[in-house]
Amino acid sequence: MYKKCNYIILIFYCILITTLFSANNSALQFPYIEEYRLDNGMRILISPNYDYPTVYCHLYFNYGRVDDTLYGGKLAENTFGEMLKGTSKYPKKGQIKEKLRSFGDDGGRFDTNFIDDIECEIGSYFLKEDIKPAIEFYAELIQNPIFPLRGSVWKKITYKIIPTKVFYNKWGLSRMHLADLYRNVKSTLHPKFHYKLKKRDLKNWHMSHIQPEKITLMITGDVNYIYVKKIINDYFGGWSSSAAIPERPTYNNNIDEKSGIKVRFVSIEDLPDSDIRIVLKSASINDDWYFPSQLAKTVFSSDHLGRLATIYGHLDKYGELKQKSSISLPFNWTRIEGNIKYNNLSEFYDLIISEFSKMSESSINEPELQSAKIIRSNEIKFSLYEPENYTKFIQRQYNINGFNLEKIKSSFDEINKVSLDEINNAASRIYDPNNFILLVMGNQDSCATFLENFEDVEYYKQTEELR
Repeated sequence: MYKKCNYIILIFYCILITTLFSANNSALQFPYIEEYRLDNGMRILISPNYDYPTVYCHLYFNYGRVDDTLYGGKLAENTFGEMLKGTSKYPKKGQIKEKLRSFGDDGGRFDTNFIDDIECEIGSYFLKEDIKPAIEFYAELIQNPIFPLRGSVWKKITYKIIPTKVFYNKWGLSRMHLADLYRNVKSTLHPKFHYKLKKRDLKNWHMSHIQPEKITLMITGDVNYIYVKKIINDYFGGWSSSAAIPERPTYNNNIDEKSGIKVRFVSIEDLPDSDIRIVLKSASINDDWYFPSQLAKTVFSSDHLGRLATIYGHLDKYGELKQKSSISLPFNWTRIEGNIKYNNLSEFYDLIISEFSKMSESSINEPELQSAKIIRSNEIKFSLYEPENYTKFIQRQYNINGFNLEKIKSSFDEINKVSLDEINNAASRIYDPNNFILLVMGNQDSCATFLENFEDVEYYKQTEELR
């Protein structure tokens, strides 16, 4: 009887959870967000949340490594990193960390502090009573950096091709050059054996890229709206642009043009296994098939139930497999990558293409669609209940979709409106087995048999510029 009772209770909770998180449950309420712009163009988002006793302050910068093709992203990285090490008001070593500790962070660091290809972010929690000095602190960091570059070692930053230490790829290709190889941009980047960055380089980059029009400040938590709005205006309102904002490089991988499979091979003679990357064009957040495309990618690549999971059973003999996606403008790509043994390259590739063919043949069924909706819907729900996750979710979506809050609010319902025909049409566009970019790196002799399967192959050396 006891076991039977437990069984009944388990069934009840399964039904309850299914009901609460059903894809048809569209009663999702986003927290209130006040949106406005300062006279200098800086965007402000304020979302009061009186259930939390703290305040989360977050700065989003609309620039990243992609805006620095000359130095492969290294100038952008170091400008951002050194900007957080000293300012006119806090010039001495350790003062920035001590200031963060005074706000309650015993590690003296930001909860969020990173730069990637298209964005930079910094953010941290503060007590309600510290909101004024916190906003003043943020304003000081981004408006008055001194780029200390302390000590003789740091007077010139030199980057050499040292395995695993500096570059994204341990075999010597710079991060942005790899990106260019599969994003098909005509880049000015030519990988050199060293870069020398001086303080004036960082200052010039800061002047041209860290500008109010490129920044969104979001405040989430227990704040008095009128009070915090005045503080923001006091510390950021008088800041003005100091230079013309450069245009972001234009990227086009030509996949929508049905140009066939583009194959690029980079010769790296001492690579023990091949590095293979298959890059597919997806929808950007402003395309009308964006939500069907996101669900199609979920069906293909979700960790445990996706189609790609069927390939993981073969990894013992193939090597290591990874899957990465980007929904951000202007890239909107999906990448499958793996370190594959040379003898298994053809077999691995054929298996991937067979899965592409299935995806492009309207094979997604109703249970897969519903599972994908629940997965995506629950990701959104999860993002709303903790200030840091919520703030970063709103900031990223806001800054890549044309600064449209209504589009973010409607995303939950839009996901659940997607039909079976729409997701299958999106899958056929993304996973066309005859239309993507294939990037292979490794020993040319060891890859020769595999490359003979393709009519046109672009061959590159490690230090050669993308043609």
